[in-house]
Amino acid sequence: MPQLSDTMTEGTVVSWEKNVGDFVARGSIVATIETDKAIMDVEVFKEGYLSGPLAEVDSVVPVGEAIAHLVATQSEVGADASTAPSTPTSDTPAETEPSSSANDAPEDAITVKMPQLSDTMTEGTVVSWEKNIGDQINRGDVVATVETDKAIMDVEVFKEGYLSGPLAEVDSVVPVGEAIAYLVSEQTQVSDTTRKLTQATPAAVVSATPRIEPSGTSKSKTKIPAMPSGASPAPRPRNGKATPYARQLAGAHGIDIEHLTGSGRDTTIIAADVMAKGVPKAMARRIFQVPGAGRAMNAMEKAVAHNMEYSLSMPLFRVTVTVSPDRLKTASKASGYSLTVTLAKAAALAIQQYPKVNAVYQHEDQILERQQIDVGLAVETEGMGLVVPVLRDVINNNLAQLNANWKDLVERARHRRLKPEEYSNPTFTISNMGMLGVTLFDAIPVPGTSAIFAIATSGPEGMPVTLTADHRIVNGADAARFLNTFKELVEQPNDWLKGDPVSATPPPVSAIPEGDWDYDVIIIGAGPGGEDCARDLAQAGKKVAMISDAPFPGGECLWRGCIPSKAWRAGADRIRDRAHDAHLGVMNTTEPKLDWKRLEQTRRKVLETRGDMALKTDKGVRINFIHGFARFASDHSITVDSSGNSDDPHSRAPVGDGKNVETIRFGAAVIATGAPPFVPPVPGADNKGVLTSDTVWSLKAPPKRLAIVGGGAIGMEMAQIFSDFGSTVLVVEAQDRILAEVEPEIAKTLSAVLEKEPRLSLATGAKVEKIAGKPGSMALSYANDGGKSTTFKCDYVLFATGKRPVLEPLELDKAGVKSDQSVIGADAHCRTSVPHIFAVGDVIGGLMLAHTAGQQGRVAAATLLGESMAYDQAKDCGVIFTRPQAAFVGLSVEEAKAAGINAVEIKTPMRIDAKAMITNETEGMIKLVADKDSQRIIGIHMLADHTDTLIGEGVMMVAGEMTLEQVAHAIHPHPTQTEMFGDMARRLLARLKRSKKKTSA
Repeated sequence: MPQLSDTMTEGTVVSWEKNVGDFVARGSIVATIETDKAIMDVEVFKEGYLSGPLAEVDSVVPVGEAIAHLVATQSEVGADASTAPSTPTSDTPAETEPSSSANDAPEDAITVKMPQLSDTMTEGTVVSWEKNIGDQINRGDVVATVETDKAIMDVEVFKEGYLSGPLAEVDSVVPVGEAIAYLVSEQTQVSDTTRKLTQATPAAVVSATPRIEPSGTSKSKTKIPAMPSGASPAPRPRNGKATPYARQLAGAHGIDIEHLTGSGRDTTIIAADVMAKGVPKAMARRIFQVPGAGRAMNAMEKAVAHNMEYSLSMPLFRVTVTVSPDRLKTASKASGYSLTVTLAKAAALAIQQYPKVNAVYQHEDQILERQQIDVGLAVETEGMGLVVPVLRDVINNNLAQLNANWKDLVERARHRRLKPEEYSNPTFTISNMGMLGVTLFDAIPVPGTSAIFAIATSGPEGMPVTLTADHRIVNGADAARFLNTFKELVEQPNDWLKGDPVSATPPPVSAIPEGDWDYDVIIIGAGPGGEDCARDLAQAGKKVAMISDAPFPGGECLWRGCIPSKAWRAGADRIRDRAHDAHLGVMNTTEPKLDWKRLEQTRRKVLETRGDMALKTDKGVRINFIHGFARFASDHSITVDSSGNSDDPHSRAPVGDGKNVETIRFGAAVIATGAPPFVPPVPGADNKGVLTSDTVWSLKAPPKRLAIVGGGAIGMEMAQIFSDFGSTVLVVEAQDRILAEVEPEIAKTLSAVLEKEPRLSLATGAKVEKIAGKPGSMALSYANDGGKSTTFKCDYVLFATGKRPVLEPLELDKAGVKSDQSVIGADAHCRTSVPHIFAVGDVIGGLMLAHTAGQQGRVAAATLLGESMAYDQAKDCGVIFTRPQAAFVGLSVEEAKAAGINAVEIKTPMRIDAKAMITNETEGMIKLVADKDSQRIIGIHMLADHTDTLIGEGVMMVAGEMTLEQVAHAIHPHPTQTEMFGDMARRLLARLKRSKKKTSA
């Protein structure tokens, strides 16, 4: 892997331009790689044969490590190379290299060879020339199409120049590796000649003939491209041979080749024979030649033209009924489904009863009966007319899944981003021109189908639906019965809509039962989850009570978590920022002094101010805030004990003595009680010198030495904060790396950064054995993965080993709410096992983050109000407030692949960013993860200073399901770090395009 820029440390393999076993000359390009700045060629300056093992496409290889090998002889080529997944022989483009032979070739020309496009291919037939002699050729241009033994494929070149003869003539057969054309550097060097196969000589022998006929008139040819996929070729002649291309053309144009005489080798029928003028009219439908110079059809026009020509050979008939779609429209809207999708489902259900509609005629008097129903639906696109994306296996997919698939297909269809398999080979088609105001029409079945629906706009008598069907497959009576069944399904949708298999997260219904309740909804807990839920419900007019064991709302986040820790972090940041001042010429600021008391005054004032603001806001929107300890009495009642209340806003009320208890009846409830710190059963963990994230705020000053057990978000934030405050800190983590919750490379890079800090040490893969001593003089003993014990002497030990809900005081069994291992079970709508009782935040496990709880609170409120909303962890996010900060939203590439997503990632190191270089904050990277198929961005992972701000753009990309193209086209301001998102999107798009070209070549 070469170093192609001064900042490059690794590269991603984009494509292989040579195959294993190919001879590589000096200066040849063997591969393309993506650096931290661009996609670049890998050029070699030795001769030899390319040998494996090759680095796989999309693999990341450090600079200086092998991506392939060159050997002296072909016999030395590595045996394992042929199985390298990155170099399938069927993906080889036409190799180009300087011509060393062919006396008729222009001087110093580059040879365009017949490529080997399949592992069994030994020769190819030239089908068409996509470029003319003299045309300028750019890298990646398709110059011709050739027929292999398997298919018709493009010939792509990866050099620049002008196309020159001698050109292999259309229909000539050329062995793999032989010249079919040449590239020259100047237009004056172009040779206007063709190479014509001499039948009397071996296939490898070709002779040069002028391109212009002796009479001076151009040789007239009818250039007919390959028939689109999905249509059937003509039958093989019983007493002879025909090339695949000849059979394709004959099938597309309705030509009988049974009695044709072939002019190819061994009297094989070739394309020229099918279209020859001497064929009797009784044998073939002739092509009408129109005088004049026409423009070439684009790909869409070609596909439509050939489909229609094929369809003319079908004996079609038409049947029409009028259908009333009103009930289906209403039901579809209520369920959140597209009417297009429910129409497709109704059609599939009707086909299930009349499977002949799903069958298709094959040549040689056969009928292909198909079990899977794939419905194609016409969509209007930008500049491409109607495209027909296909909903696959409509019967066996529920409406929720079909609706999601259709939304994705339509969006990509309108931006020309569908793959061939997504618009090819439906078994039934629906064309809905009613959306364009058409009152009545009929449609033509596409190749490979026997029937199509034409749906017109609704009139006074209903919506006209016309079935056009192939009479060889579908008879009139079956067509009528099929249409009437479809009509019944559309007009009576409730029966089958309700019976459709439900998705994992079905659309919710209102969960507040009717009744004479004290409150419509009570919420137990006043943290982010409880507060957001309560406010949404109150603003919707519901009577809400929120019960908290503290005198002010805010919960763990405000009083013991996010907010106080960020106050300390802000103080530590000011100290840390001074280390960069000299870089910018700002002197005499590098010895700051911390005033702990003043920092603590600021911290407590922020908490109390925000707590008071929250309480006033809650009361202002008519939430009844109740201070006390709640427990369930039944599934519709709770008791609130206020006898243990304290006025200290920083404390929580213990379970009271029962002397001051009230009972409240509710329609629905939301449990949002959070989770306290979990301290594992380690000998000495009950020592008064042991702190948690709840009790660390009682410190009177930063300790001189601090041991932290746990290398998660809380542990690493506290470790660096106290290190910045001057403490010597040791972090002991049981797993083999810190921050198990973030993407592995991000965690590994942060670990390397932290290990450089003079007062901070990490011990991973270590197990705490015991804790001893007293506050100010503690000893923590731990063993590494080899069993060796070490003792660290310190002032305090801080346990940051996660959080675990405490459910026993809630007495959930009295309400019938189920839990498992201290976690309440809840679905994506935050419903528990009791339909009218919900749970949000830490008590349901998952990501125990304040914003996660807040989102789940809003989901619960929406569901209680009868609205459709669900929590999706694949779009959740988090920030770890170290310096540099780690952050994530969505999935890593490993998580995506585990979920069955064809994922790919790209990354940019912070050291190449101008803003980071200016501020001397060059540690870290940004990684972007995308779905290769849809090109949607599904994950962003970061390690950088100011990530808490940068991640916001990543959240919008993932939550908004943005595509690489949308981000690539967005205009980002310069110089800012946000512009790295656009750069990464453009680079990944370029890589995927290159890979796609390589695969389709």
